[in-house]
Amino acid sequence: MKRIFAVFLTVFMVLTLVACNNNEPASQQETADDSPYADVKIALVSQTIGTEQFILQAYNAFMEAAEKYGFQAISIECSDTADWSEKTRAACVEGYDLIIGIGWYAAEPFSALADEFPDTEFAVIDTIASNERIKSIAFNTADGCYVYGVMVATAFPDEDLFGCVNNFQQQSNYEYRYGFMEGVKSVNPDAEFIHNFTNSYDDTSIAYELAIQQQAAGCKFIFGNVSSSANHGIYQACLDLATKGTPIYTSGLSVDQTTPDNPYILGGLTKNTGVCTTLIIEDFLNGNYEGGAQILGFKEGAFGVVNISPEGANYWNDEIMNEEVMAAGRAAADAIRSGKIVIEVPLEK
Repeated sequence: MKRIFAVFLTVFMVLTLVACNNNEPASQQETADDSPYADVKIALVSQTIGTEQFILQAYNAFMEAAEKYGFQAISIECSDTADWSEKTRAACVEGYDLIIGIGWYAAEPFSALADEFPDTEFAVIDTIASNERIKSIAFNTADGCYVYGVMVATAFPDEDLFGCVNNFQQQSNYEYRYGFMEGVKSVNPDAEFIHNFTNSYDDTSIAYELAIQQQAAGCKFIFGNVSSSANHGIYQACLDLATKGTPIYTSGLSVDQTTPDNPYILGGLTKNTGVCTTLIIEDFLNGNYEGGAQILGFKEGAFGVVNISPEGANYWNDEIMNEEVMAAGRAAADAIRSGKIVIEVPLEK
């Protein structure tokens, strides 16, 4: 059944590309034909795109690159683990030259297929694949977290206790925590922190309960460090506590989650998958493509702080995140970019 599905998908992909070319305006078709990359085929594989900014950034960058360079492009959406393996295999059989996967779902199926299809190059974003043939783009999160920590400590000068609701007690999560703590302590050396772990990326109820507990322990600000989805448990706790006259504040994660519907989300941290996607494609087209891990962060514009890098936000609570806070954030960002401040994350003890 899986083999039949893969064959069907291959035929579907061919027909889709033919249909797109036939419907393309003449000027665009001529540009594609004249491009030195007209015969290059690149696929982007992801979960369902929808309005998820983490994936949408990569998709938009992918389509912009296709228009700019004139290569053949197809976006493949997957709904489950089996989809990732079957649809990626179909793209390999169809002869795609480069296949880019967004998120940790891509690592295992791409690693399995990379040796089977040596003429296809693979890349993954926001995860590290076990197969060294694959270009793996991960994020340096500590620099951006440091900048955000400086802003939070400046926004809450009378607070000495800060909460952190995290996903797992592992090194990748510790990089967030360490950067944030170092940023806070650069402003307030007496700061202390409460850390709790959900042991999940998607359990909003546990995130909610831990936020309530940390508020009861005296935290007015809680660093939301679970996931962009599970952080909603913390956001709901903020709203519920505000109705009781005991408000707390928190941060967004991975994408800009600020909203006028919840003024207690004070900026946050973002991953720019578009920057990563563009880098992968241009390295491939320019002949500079190499497998292995590559770390991108604040300096490269791949990991940012809402309203600092880049500027702008869906909503900004300027009563708390005022100009003094913004100035402190900009100064910290400049110090990171110039190398005046270097964050080296040790192994968690």
